Amino acid sequence: MARINESQLQQEIMAWISQNQYVYLATCDKKQARVRPVVLFMHEERYFFATFTGDSKVAQIQSSKFVEICIPLTEDGQTGYIRLSGTASIVNNAALKAEASERCFFFDQYFHGYDDPDYTLVEFDPDYAQYLRPGEGFSQGCNLKRY
Repeated sequence: MARINESQLQQEIMAWISQNQYVYLATCDKKQARVRPVVLFMHEERYFFATFTGDSKVAQIQSSKFVEICIPLTEDGQTGYIRLSGTASIVNNAALKAEASERCFFFDQYFHGYDDPDYTLVEFDPDYAQYLRPGEGFSQGCNLKRY
């Protein structure tokens, strides 16, 4: 498929993201990248993931807010990806933590309520996307920053 304008590219990327909650999160641990799977979900047009308070990713995000998420794509036997770069922050607002916990399909399996001290909510604010459509040989990038 040919290159398209940024607005169309953003819409196509957002459509894929809404279908794919399983993503890979990269953080930085001192001078070493660390990658792990997480479940990304939306609430009020914002991106979040829930994690355990003691997980290393929490300390890494507190140390460096710059992260990247990779979403592997598969369509008709072809593969591609979306890479989203941006920042992550720990959410301390109790009302937002409660509302967001309702959007996380596995929340009740791991946490005992939004005020569980083991529950940390992380907000991801993407500002740039690199997109390789399944089956294509080149990727395209676009800005995602909301103003």
